[in-house]
Amino acid sequence: MLLKNRTKQRLRDCLSRRQIGFTLIELLVTIAIATVLMLVAVPSYTAFRRNSQLSDAVSNFIAAANTARANAMKQGLNTYLVPNDTTTGWRSGWMVYADSNWNQAYDAGTDEVVLRHEPLSADITLNIPTTSSLTDGYLLFNGSGYPRLKTGAFGGGTIVMSNTSPRSSSIIIDPAGRVRSCKTGSTGC
Repeated sequence: MLLKNRTKQRLRDCLSRRQIGFTLIELLVTIAIATVLMLVAVPSYTAFRRNSQLSDAVSNFIAAANTARANAMKQGLNTYLVPNDTTTGWRSGWMVYADSNWNQAYDAGTDEVVLRHEPLSADITLNIPTTSSLTDGYLLFNGSGYPRLKTGAFGGGTIVMSNTSPRSSSIIIDPAGRVRSCKTGSTGC
């Protein structure tokens, strides 16, 4: 009995002295697993972020074009969607303004800015086909809501936004002034 009690006492002493925590091997295995998970997750997250930036840019451009069209019809004024900086083009972001004095140019003191959008992410590229009137650097809606050039001719067209994933979306402004987007290369785009 005395031997049995001593064994129990030694076992209790041994358990009470044992440190609570992780061994070095357990810690290294955990770090290795976390590293493998990060190697898999980071590229997927980067592609997700780039695709969401592209979707955001496309939807914001469509919203700006629809805002310009609605404002033109509401006020009966020519309303423009133009790049913030004409030297860098649409990548600099854009603004919508109503041309109050009908001079076909933005005048800070006279014309009302309806909307502004910040510059696009460096991951997004823009391409405007040469057949599109957007190569002139503006989108104009007249008081009836139709896209026009400053000369009075049809002013709709296409702008293609893409990212490095590679994914791209085409924004199409039709002769009736409707603005839509589609995945570039898909049926009906």
